[in-house]
Amino acid sequence: MSKTSDAVVVGFDLGHGETAVAWAHTGKNSVPNVIDLKGRGGRQHVTAVATLPPETLPPDAQSPDVQPTVLVGEDAVWARDVDRLYLAFKSPHVDREEVRRPVQLFVGKIRQDIDDMRTIPAAKRVEWVFGAPSGWDRAIMDAYAQVLADAVRGPVTVVPESRAALLYARDAGEVRVDVDRLLGSVLVTDLGSSTTDFTAVIGRSARPFDYGTRLGAHLIDKTILARVVERHPERARLEEALDDTTERLKLELRCRQAKEQFFRTDPERFVRDAREMIVVTHPVFDAGGRVLVVIELSGADMAEVLDTPQPALEQRSWRQAYRDDLIQAADEMPADPDVVLLTGGASRMRFVQEITSEVFGDDRVLLGAEPEVAIARGLALAGRTSVRAEGFRKDVRKLLAGDRIESLIADRLPALTDELGRAAADGITDRHIVGAMRRWRSGSIRTLNDVAKEVAAGVHGELTDPDNPTITKVVVAWQNDLLPDINELTRPVCERWHVPPASMALSPIRLSGSKDWRISVDVGPATSMLTGIAATVGVAVAGVLAMTLFGGGVAIIATTGPLGVIIAFVAGLWALFVGMEAAKERIGDVNLPAMVRELRSEDKLVAKLREKAAVNEAALATSLGRQFAADDDGDIARQLNQLVARELERLAEEAELLIS
Repeated sequence: MSKTSDAVVVGFDLGHGETAVAWAHTGKNSVPNVIDLKGRGGRQHVTAVATLPPETLPPDAQSPDVQPTVLVGEDAVWARDVDRLYLAFKSPHVDREEVRRPVQLFVGKIRQDIDDMRTIPAAKRVEWVFGAPSGWDRAIMDAYAQVLADAVRGPVTVVPESRAALLYARDAGEVRVDVDRLLGSVLVTDLGSSTTDFTAVIGRSARPFDYGTRLGAHLIDKTILARVVERHPERARLEEALDDTTERLKLELRCRQAKEQFFRTDPERFVRDAREMIVVTHPVFDAGGRVLVVIELSGADMAEVLDTPQPALEQRSWRQAYRDDLIQAADEMPADPDVVLLTGGASRMRFVQEITSEVFGDDRVLLGAEPEVAIARGLALAGRTSVRAEGFRKDVRKLLAGDRIESLIADRLPALTDELGRAAADGITDRHIVGAMRRWRSGSIRTLNDVAKEVAAGVHGELTDPDNPTITKVVVAWQNDLLPDINELTRPVCERWHVPPASMALSPIRLSGSKDWRISVDVGPATSMLTGIAATVGVAVAGVLAMTLFGGGVAIIATTGPLGVIIAFVAGLWALFVGMEAAKERIGDVNLPAMVRELRSEDKLVAKLREKAAVNEAALATSLGRQFAADDDGDIARQLNQLVARELERLAEEAELLIS
């Protein structure tokens, strides 16, 4: 942890309408501090930037080397005679000049103000973390990061805002919730000025819902503005003055502030007295001077605003559209969410909380004390987590680069090959040999070697069958002995970086997959079953192959072609019936007449086969187990080590969410 103690993370929630910034020290677990910036209005800052024309600068500052004066926040909005005012400029279209330039001016100015005010403690390393809607793809985020990096003059990280919301809920101390619920099924609802983003986070994997993006709180502001203009006594003059985009944006901002004041007011005041209202005045300037605008919002006024049909929402009211989108998001999830987390300044609107509770129930809906700065704090937490995760991943890579896991696997392989040999041989008499010998006796199979080949093919099919329950049982039992030891190797790493060890535990192995193999066999006739099959046959076996890592854990398929072993086994059985001399005459290649085949009755033939079954199957099991082991040159352990490493890398990425 000491390697991360000298870093500071700045979480920058650049919103379409409002912006908030917070910082956290990576060596401490305290709640991130929200930064009060120049030109701010409350805990959030208006996302606005303006430049002053050169002639407004002092004479000694009017030179080509001096950058134009940049104003941000409310300072930018209310300044007179600005060269250019930018409002509501956040957009995925970062390749456009009208997006890129204000973003860089705005972010660059705030970064400079933070440096000038010495808001954050001095540190050797400062990490800048910005948020982006969950619906933005990786390419857009990368382009956005480059634009931001130019503004802060250093590397930045862009993370989904849904992840920031979860970290805020978990670590900021403002939301009372069991951490286990946040690791289940969570619906993050981020209500912003331009969009309302719905993101399902299930098992730490986020899935955005794109259909909610049109539902921005700015539509409410525009509706209030339209009502103000419609009711104004000098409507025509006001409409003409608002042809100036800057004047319109400023009045819309005043309408937004009136709305926010309305929802910060105790609702009982509007219930007790229908005449109670919020009143905000604002001058709109035109060529003839100014037009005074009075914005009035009573309880009835706001109800009408929220129920006004919105063209951008297919003529639904904002209130109805929010309910519809919320229900649709719930329907898209595989099960009802354990938690619905509300973030963003617009989540303070009481009707939003009420509708969400009506849909999901009060016990599932979470709202922090300051939802408008939740994402900024969450971004700072995401950055702190990322810095700490560097050390975690480094320790995991160090573990994987060593030989401890491969050695552990190699030590356990003899147990696997022995069990696979037993699984292949156990019951082979009844499963394959009895039936094949009956068909040989009846003439359906020509020679004894054909019998052996049929039996061998049947056993080979069993071994290569991915659904073979016997092989599955063997592999699962082996992994149950192996995985706990592997998990113990990762435990110290987890404890060092405050990650629950269970998050790095490999899941149970499952058998899957199949492959065809060509087997080359060189077999001499068996001379005696009593001296053991393995001593009488030469065989080339394909080996233990095709190990595959699936999402939940390690899958091993034992695939072999024990044709030579099986042929020797069946030939040896035949020696019991016709005698050693007949076996030596390579009787296995002869198509014997029916009278010879029927020297013994079928019942006696089967009885004799079963009489020796236990001994012969045990010998075959030993032979197969040795053959499996002999054919492995260490490749099994090497491949398994690579596959386990890949799985642990994947788990390490997910475990970052659990780092405090």
